[in-house]
Parts: sequence; structure tokens; C-alpha cells
Amino acid sequence: MTERFIIGIGSQRAGTTLLHSLLSDTSNAFMHPVKELHYFDTLYGIRDPSALREFSMRQLKREVNRIVSNSDLTFASKRRYKCMLRTTMLLASTPLANIEYRDLFRPFLSRKQPLGEITPEYMLLNEDQATQLRNVVGEDATIILLRRDPIDRLLSAAKLFNVYNNLNMDQNELAAWLNRMLDEESSWIKAQDKYNDYKRASAIFGELFDRFIAIDYEDLVYRPKDIAKQIAQAGELQIDSDKFAEKSATRKNSLGEQGLEDNCLKDRLKARYKDQNTLIEAVST
Repeated sequence: MTERFIIGIGSQRAGTTLLHSLLSDTSNAFMHPVKELHYFDTLYGIRDPSALREFSMRQLKREVNRIVSNSDLTFASKRRYKCMLRTTMLLASTPLANIEYRDLFRPFLSRKQPLGEITPEYMLLNEDQATQLRNVVGEDATIILLRRDPIDRLLSAAKLFNVYNNLNMDQNELAAWLNRMLDEESSWIKAQDKYNDYKRASAIFGELFDRFIAIDYEDLVYRPKDIAKQIAQAGELQIDSDKFAEKSATRKNSLGEQGLEDNCLKDRLKARYKDQNTLIEAVST
């Protein structure tokens, strides 16, 4: 392995899309145009292989339709587009065990340019699986764990679930639904527990990778230059911190929108995620 990798490992609703965009636009790293490759989580059985194949096939069909319906194909000649199309084709048609991870980054394989992607589900890997990931990407890979206040992150996930499934719940109905999820110890709430388990992910990846850092969503938005410096040092990247800060400012207005009026529910969630809140607060201070 001659390439250096920058890999984001989570968590969902904690700024992974924002960080991918920031690194793609302001650093010398090549961030894969397919932001979430889902390579390792699928390879190690955390994600159903059919989900990746079906998603990639839908994406491939959209791109084929785009090509055949567009008279100006300038976009199709660009290397980023070729990388995206080739990767999508491979993931849609080839068993993952037959795909070499680094091959997904062609034609950008280089000794000089760091290669990156961000897949939240990688934070769910156990120690053995994370060790296998290290064997593939190398010990000098930079691993970035994105964290967020666990209650804010859960509420953001709940609101996305509400919109995605067209449930049209208002705030009171959403709070009642969350209480029911907690009462039932539902699979949805258990999945949120896993994405809020920053201690576990930090212990596993921090032990395996010298270039492991954990950054918080709020810091990414409110202290972007500090975060840019931290990532640049850990990954030996060149980052335009001014541009990084300018682009991150677009997310400032999105923070603080996860308000919760149900005090009983708020107390339940605080108790459930006390350890993770304490971890984040300790690092922030």
C-alpha cells in the first residue's frame, strides 16, 4: 500500500456530509465522489450486501439516463466523474470480496495525494474488523471520528426518519413516538445507541491508529479554523483554513434547531446517554 487514506467513521447526523464537502473543497485530499463507499461495513457483514448493490444499481441507472439524455457530455470526461461511475459500476456488479479497496479510487491512485471517504457505519466495526481495515488501508491512515451531542444527534435522526417515511408527525407526536421507541427498546433506538457510543469507537480505533482524532460537530461549525488545523496536522494535509471556515459557516444556523419541549423525554435521554455527554463535555473543556 503506497497511498495514504483519510477515513471518516461517523457518526450519522454528526456532520459527515459537511466534513466530506469541506475536505473535498479546501484540502489537497481526493475525497471520493461517492461519499459513503460502505466497503468495510458491507465486507464484514454489518450492512447487507444487497443494500449496497441495489443502491449502486439505482445510482448507475440515473447516471446512464443522464448521459443518454444530455447532448453536452463535458461532465463525463472529468476524472472525478469517471471515478464515480467506475466505482458505482463495480459496487453494483461485482462481489465485494473481489474488489480491492484501493481500486475504487482509480484514476486517482497516487503517492502524493491523500485519498478519502466518509462512511458513518465504519464506527460500528468491532476490534477484529477494525484491525482488518487497518491491514487494508495501512497503519498511517488518518481516522476521523465525528461526534455530536447524543441527544441532538438522535433528535436529528428522528426528524429525518419522520420526513423520509412521510409520517408528518408534529413535535408532540414525535416526542410520543420517541417515548414509545424507548419503552419498547426498539431496533431503531438500539441503532441510535450504537451511533452514540463514542467511547467504544474511540477505544477501538484510537488503539489501532496513531493518526486517530475525534472531532465534534459543534466545534466543526463554531471553531472551524481550529478543526482545520487539527485535521491538517493529523493527516499531514494542506487545508485552506480561511476557505474551510467560510464554508463551514453555512451550517451555523442549523445548530440549535433540535429543541425538545417534553421534559420527561429529555430527562430519559440525558440519563441514557450520560456517559457519552460526559465524554464530549470533558474533551470540549
